[in-house]
Amino acid sequence: MAQFDTSGKTAEQLADGLAIGKLTSMELVSECIAAIENCPDQSIFISVASERALEEARRSDLRRQSGVIQSRWDGIPFAWKDIFDMKGLPTTAGSEVYRNAEVATSDAVVLEDCRKLGAIALGKTNMSEFGYSGLGLNPHYGTPENPHGDGVARVPGGSSAGSAIAVARGLCPVAIGSDTAGSVRVPASFCGVVGFKSSHNRYSKAGVFQLSSSLDSLGCLGRSVSDLVQVDAMMRGFSEPSLETMTLDELSFVVPTSIVFDDIDADIADAFDQAISTLENAGATITREVFPIFEQVTRLFSEHGTLTVAEAFALHEELLNSEDAARMDQRVRTRMLTANNFTTSDYIRLQWERETLQRKTAECLQSRFLLFPTAPITAPELAALEASDELFVATNLKALRNTMLGNYLGTPGVSLPIGKDRYGLPIGVLVSAPFGEDALVLAAALAMQGALACQAER
Repeated sequence: MAQFDTSGKTAEQLADGLAIGKLTSMELVSECIAAIENCPDQSIFISVASERALEEARRSDLRRQSGVIQSRWDGIPFAWKDIFDMKGLPTTAGSEVYRNAEVATSDAVVLEDCRKLGAIALGKTNMSEFGYSGLGLNPHYGTPENPHGDGVARVPGGSSAGSAIAVARGLCPVAIGSDTAGSVRVPASFCGVVGFKSSHNRYSKAGVFQLSSSLDSLGCLGRSVSDLVQVDAMMRGFSEPSLETMTLDELSFVVPTSIVFDDIDADIADAFDQAISTLENAGATITREVFPIFEQVTRLFSEHGTLTVAEAFALHEELLNSEDAARMDQRVRTRMLTANNFTTSDYIRLQWERETLQRKTAECLQSRFLLFPTAPITAPELAALEASDELFVATNLKALRNTMLGNYLGTPGVSLPIGKDRYGLPIGVLVSAPFGEDALVLAAALAMQGALACQAER
């Protein structure tokens, strides 16, 4: 039995337990596997790699006994969204079509990089089919239920639903996801955990199932920003992060006054205002101003559609035209088929304008960060969304409205918890930086976390 209480611990704290000999990786991984098996919600993981995880943990403990560890996180379990190839398992992407697909013959590059640094591959988490929803519903493998709230079943957020719930329920300390329109940041916000969406070119995507080649970004979810900083380094093959230390009195934030606050829940607006006051009192500079780039992006989407629609259709056209299309989540299928109205001119225009607007975003922000609520709503009730296609479409678009701006503009971002609404549902705040400034936004989030932690716990 472990001499170290693992419940509620960050990965960094668990690594400390391993380092001082109060915990072994075998004990930690065994606890995670038992927690998954005993969890009343069995839809969080699509597959649990128990044998592999225990063998990797055994080897980690042997390395530690010999005094030659691969990183300070050697022995820490990671859960992986089921778009990442994991040797010996099929990559289902949350789809019934690929439930019995050929198993992967090797790990995705980022998974392999983490394994080489001692991370334990715990298993593969549930998700919206193909990553094509911000709510997290899955008719094939079940929808993981949000563990927060007033007892009414609510959505986890998506598409990295299982990854967020696994961390929120304490089944694993960190989980890897992906984000095409908000699929890390929205579930992080809905589930009260921390989520990082990278710039789309930060990590290798070899061995990762695609939805949109232009917009797909990888990311991670955890209990603290410092955990995500370490995961970010490991996903790039580094044993230690190299991050500039920042203090709040060095940081300046821009709060856009339009689009992201339209029709926002009152409790979210109140929590955000409290967060602003907290950051200002701690020394941060915050300016509320019109950010016209958001309005330009919204207008482009209205006039030309989105890159996701076009690229998702192109990537999955063969499936959509096959008999297997009947086995898809029909909501996903319907969304993909809207690309029939998409023109070559629409696609080129969106790509041209994207490059220009990314550059303008960097010029406008300079050394400042964007700051606004991650989502304009908290986790909605599950049953109503399952019952109504119309409500599902409207709610999905609203849930993703704030975050999808960042995918088009290429902005890396971190969602942090800042409190709960009247139903006990978590609320998140999103800090974002210009394309490529991943290290800066992680450093800013690290500085913010301490100030916001007390508010989030209330």
